[in-house]
Amino acid sequence: MSDATKAVFLSYAREDAAAAKRIAEALRAFGVEVWFDQSELRGGDSWDQKIRTQIKTCALFMPIVSGRTEERTEGYFRREWKLAVDRTHDMAGGRSFIVPIVIDDTSEATAAVPEEFMRFQWTRLPAGEATPEFVSQVKRLLEAPKKPSLKADQPRPPTLPPMLRQAAPVAGVDNPGPASARPATVKPGVSGWIWGAAVAAVFGGVAVFFALRKPEPAAPSPAASPKPQASDLARPPAADAKSIAVLPFANLSTDKENEFFADGVQDDVITNLAKIRDLTVISRTSTLAYRDAASRNLKKIAAELNVATILEGSVRRVGSKVHMNAQLIDARTDAHLWADTFDGDTGDIFALQASLAQKIAAALKATLTPGERTLIERRPTEIAAAYDLFVRARTLQQELGESGSVPDYEKLVELYQQAIALDPSFALAQAQVATVHSVMYWFGNLDPSPGRAEKMKTAVNAAVRIAPDAPETHLARGALLYRVHGDWLGALAEFQAAEAGLPNDAQLGFWLAVTHRRLGHWSVAIDYFHRAVTLNPRDFSAVGNYTGFLFDLHRWQQARDESLKFLRYFPLARDLRGTSDSAEFALQGDRAAYARSLEAMPADVALGRSLDQFQAAMIRGELTAAEQVLAGLTATVLVDPATSSIKIPITYLRAHLAWAKGDRGAAARWADEAIYYFSQMKPNARQAPWVKIRLAAARALAGRTAEGVAEARAALATMLARDRYDGASVREAFGVVLIIAGQRDEAIACLSEMMKEPGAFSPNSLRIDPFWSRLKDDPRFEEILQSAKPL
Repeated sequence: MSDATKAVFLSYAREDAAAAKRIAEALRAFGVEVWFDQSELRGGDSWDQKIRTQIKTCALFMPIVSGRTEERTEGYFRREWKLAVDRTHDMAGGRSFIVPIVIDDTSEATAAVPEEFMRFQWTRLPAGEATPEFVSQVKRLLEAPKKPSLKADQPRPPTLPPMLRQAAPVAGVDNPGPASARPATVKPGVSGWIWGAAVAAVFGGVAVFFALRKPEPAAPSPAASPKPQASDLARPPAADAKSIAVLPFANLSTDKENEFFADGVQDDVITNLAKIRDLTVISRTSTLAYRDAASRNLKKIAAELNVATILEGSVRRVGSKVHMNAQLIDARTDAHLWADTFDGDTGDIFALQASLAQKIAAALKATLTPGERTLIERRPTEIAAAYDLFVRARTLQQELGESGSVPDYEKLVELYQQAIALDPSFALAQAQVATVHSVMYWFGNLDPSPGRAEKMKTAVNAAVRIAPDAPETHLARGALLYRVHGDWLGALAEFQAAEAGLPNDAQLGFWLAVTHRRLGHWSVAIDYFHRAVTLNPRDFSAVGNYTGFLFDLHRWQQARDESLKFLRYFPLARDLRGTSDSAEFALQGDRAAYARSLEAMPADVALGRSLDQFQAAMIRGELTAAEQVLAGLTATVLVDPATSSIKIPITYLRAHLAWAKGDRGAAARWADEAIYYFSQMKPNARQAPWVKIRLAAARALAGRTAEGVAEARAALATMLARDRYDGASVREAFGVVLIIAGQRDEAIACLSEMMKEPGAFSPNSLRIDPFWSRLKDDPRFEEILQSAKPL
């Protein structure tokens, strides 16, 4: 349920949408609710009333000031600014409300803003790149509004404190900085890596990061190596001559409402080029950062994206007429390889885009097969209005990824359904809306309901009926088989069929990676993950899974180095920072340094410093301090970091920790509460084995060890039969149940199998784990740990 007392309203000119999105993403990554309209369906009484209501009820109003707002003397954002100023007239004097943000070098002294804005301290976030300090301070303002800080010559209305007047430098590889939650695998509410690290062992032997009550030095790992500096990180191979990045097209239309149309043209050009196997084409997500044409440095962009050529263009749409310009540049030499102009009607847009793609392919001397030509020249719909809605929705979907809320995704569904209503034969819209339903069904805190699964099936069936051979249909059907039916082999066949027509689709590469991972094809999976992040290095879902899976495969040095490399794109990413630090601990075994790295993390939005305090205490072996942290939490449940498909109660964690401390009575009491929680769940097919293994561990902690072991054994058998990757995680959980039950020999055998499979553990983490370390007096324990090798 939305809480307006904790919501931030972003007000911006349409030309600053990309910067606004970056600010919104940084705040949302820490759980801050952000209101800013991305639909671009402006106008109408209902929309206007919605905006007025949000401004009237939000906690903080953030107007984004730039050269673009200076140029526009009229615009809806100015109405929003006036409404915000009007609201301050009814507020008490000590309230923080208006927080002006400048995203370029616009001068405060001469800015064309309401006079009241000049009273407040301004925050500068160049290009909308939010810093950890900015996010933390906004969070503090929402939790406990500060007294206003004013310019010396003004009266005292509410404002942002002066510490935010200037943005700190963005952390890079040399100083990666702290990190935020990964949206890809753990949805908003609890930071993904930090709980995955902090409570992995109590989730059933994922093993890492718990510590003994009496700390002892961890044995050095044979794979230990010095921590790299930025200059030591592996440089990417030289860019292929047929690699290309298509930068955002400039919108030259007098009607700025056509911004979405320019974005759609760029996306369609990328999509068409991506169908040509002889090219390497960077995904749109990774090119959005270069929207500002005036500040582009093509050589730098090419180096960052590891491409040889750059395509720039512009679009002007006036009525039914479309005019496009495009130029292809060799970024290595700054030489113009090709340029052309295209004119036509909006009804000819597909032909214009197909012609553009074919001419670019010719300029790059890329081979274009007859099948690729057919796909490029395809007309997905004959109804212009349906295509406009589709472009709006697809653009928003790409920018949202898998980090949105239920209302975010329902907005996408509505747009796609409007397009389908105009053209029931619009197969691509059916395929795209199916992928939206799949996201909502997959994550436990969204909508993993039978009804959502049925909606996805309906959309996929429609796409199959209309265009059974389209690669997008194969992709949508593969997503259905993967996320609803858990049919990995069936999904793989569909994704491979789609790959024939979408060889450069980064998202399809990601699907192929996770499917091969489910099937236990570890090396193939990592190759596809690498392909996905090469085509889309700013896709955090792919990056997080790629670096995390490198760690799972015991490739700790590579996991560390790759995480540091990608932190330049995601300076607030707790996940990447966490992977880097945990890999460093796997290599070096320095408990004190590892604990300090956690304490350098920014505070979690949901639990403040609790996560870091809990984790640092566990690493240092201070179990009583860790228990006190859990006792002070206000949260009662959290998303299970091992799967993201279910929620678990805090009592489950407290039961494990009490048992580790030797307090069997407290462990049983907490475990009984967890048993009740799990027994009330009604899991779907994907969730059932996870609920079963958590319930088994709770029964063992409650003293019902025989029942717990039997149930855990059944859960492991079920998971191994359906999923090699999650089966490895469940095996770790099964091992902890065996340890609780005192079955040491079988636990040792389980540990031996763990060394042969992926997992979020390392020998150093197992040596200090409060469950697994109980086996250290067995000579087989250390021998097994020493056998760990990269997979």
